[in-house]
Amino acid sequence: MESLLILTNIASAAAGAILQYIISSYLWPNRHRLYTWWFSLRNHAKLGVPCQCEIVLKRDGYFLGFNPKMKSAAWVCYMVSKRSVGVNLDRGERFYPDPDIPAPYRIKPEEFTNSGYDKGHLAPSAAIDFSRRSNDQTFAMSNVVLQHPKLNRQALKRLEELIREWTRTKGVLSITCGPLYNKRPKRINDIPIPSGFFNVIYSLKYKQAVAFIFPNDAVTASKLWNYAVSVTQAEKETEYEFLSNLGRKGVKVKMHLDVAWWQKK
Repeated sequence: MESLLILTNIASAAAGAILQYIISSYLWPNRHRLYTWWFSLRNHAKLGVPCQCEIVLKRDGYFLGFNPKMKSAAWVCYMVSKRSVGVNLDRGERFYPDPDIPAPYRIKPEEFTNSGYDKGHLAPSAAIDFSRRSNDQTFAMSNVVLQHPKLNRQALKRLEELIREWTRTKGVLSITCGPLYNKRPKRINDIPIPSGFFNVIYSLKYKQAVAFIFPNDAVTASKLWNYAVSVTQAEKETEYEFLSNLGRKGVKVKMHLDVAWWQKK
């Protein structure tokens, strides 16, 4: 009887140790998988798209409207929240031709090589990494444009950092961004070079919006706020319509620009 009791205790201790090992080694490190699937079901175009496109790609972390004439996205929409930007899985960091784009308009990564421009993400890798698949999708060349190195590595990098920070203080954010082109854009390897970029950011919780219009030039992080405009002003400069699904309620939101509110942490 005493031997049976000892064996029972040993078995219980072993089972407890095994369970603890499973929890600490497998369940806890992968706890994000219990909820990250939800982020892939978001309607990233919930607030409307700037223009209609024949080719619309609905990815896990963003939606993209493609412009065949310019061989690039016309716009990208994505929604981010405190939880979705806080997962930070390993990133692929491998650019690839997008198989969902028709071959005549499909760009290969090597076509940007030695161009003097960066491979600039539209939907950013650093904000869309709640799963390996969602992050890999940001490296599709349909989501990449020729971007001035300083703009990419300074001003836009800083804006992307701010967006991730704002999810902690300003709630769920809807972002619409994309390239702008001249009527006769310069080209590299028959790829049009954007003349600039637009970014429109909206806080669903606080109903505040801010837009940025950047030239495709050497814009430093310290000059970021020089390019902030109201959404209404961004619409005039781009000839797009933003936040269209807000309806009449969106008119005041788009006209109002409170830079101090966005700068406040």
